[in-house]
Amino acid sequence: MRVRRALPILWLLAAGCSMPTIPLPVGNTSAGERVGGGILKIAVPKGALADCASADMCTLVRAAEAAQRVGGTHFMLLPGHGGPTQRGYAYIKVFTLGPGEEAPSSTMSVEEALTFFRKPPVEAAS
Repeated sequence: MRVRRALPILWLLAAGCSMPTIPLPVGNTSAGERVGGGILKIAVPKGALADCASADMCTLVRAAEAAQRVGGTHFMLLPGHGGPTQRGYAYIKVFTLGPGEEAPSSTMSVEEALTFFRKPPVEAAS
C-alpha cells in the first residue's frame, strides 16, 4: 500500500528535476542569429584562438560575447555543440537578470566568462 502511494510522488519528483526539452531549429539559421525564446545560434571555433587557451574556452568566450551583444547577463550553453548535428556552431540560452535576481543554477555569468576565459591582450600577442 505504501509503495503504491509513493510511486506517484517519486514520478513527480523525477519529472520536476529533469531538464525541459528545448526544440532547436535546423536548416537555414546563420551563426549569431536569434532563434527565439532567448536562444542564439553562435559560431564556435574549431581550435584555440589567440584570445583563449582551448576550443572549449573559446566557445565560452564566444557565447559570453554573443550574450553581451544582446544585453544578457548570463548564458547557458545548450547540449549538442561539437557533435555530429552541430558542427561549427552552438546554441546558447541568454538570460538578463536584474539586481537581486538569482541566476538559474546551470548558467554562467557573462562578466565572469569574459574575465576568466579570455586572455588579456598582452598574453594573446605572445
